[in-house]
Amino acid sequence: MKKLTTLLLFVSLFLCSCSNKKEQVEKAMDKAVACAELGTVEYTVTKLIMTNDNEFYKLGDRKIIFSCRTTMKAGIDLAEFKKEDAVISDRGKTVTINLPQPKILLFNMAAEDIKMEYSKVTGLRTSFNTEERNDLLKQGEKAILDDAANLGIYDDAKENATEFFKALLAHSGFENINVCFKEAQK
Repeated sequence: MKKLTTLLLFVSLFLCSCSNKKEQVEKAMDKAVACAELGTVEYTVTKLIMTNDNEFYKLGDRKIIFSCRTTMKAGIDLAEFKKEDAVISDRGKTVTINLPQPKILLFNMAAEDIKMEYSKVTGLRTSFNTEERNDLLKQGEKAILDDAANLGIYDDAKENATEFFKALLAHSGFENINVCFKEAQK
């Protein structure tokens, strides 16, 4: 919350200095972008992580299923925002800002939100050890992050960031506000 308050203070300074010298704008923007990430959306995802380890050369098989709940926050990393990314024209009535692409700012899969739902070991097999369980959970974490785009979290983050900046800039007196996003890097 402190970072967001500091960010808003510096953005306000930036907007108030639009009619002043370009140097004042640049200084205010440098301070604003150095201080925060702007989280715009939070998703809670529940996923089942399972494996069926029944290799043909071993007697018996073993299965395990975990359920886990994760929290992901996405938004804009303002440290990637440069002073050239804000352009003021029409005598201070129009502003165009070019924001970085949204990204996952926080991913949390807490231990208390992970539950073993099912485990079965038959034949001469041994139970899953701690290392195997951790590897399986890491695979599940990677699968959730890889699927983040399909969940729509980045689209929602863009939409919410656009609305945030439009409201902030409109409140500061701009009549025409254009919020764009930089091309995604491959």
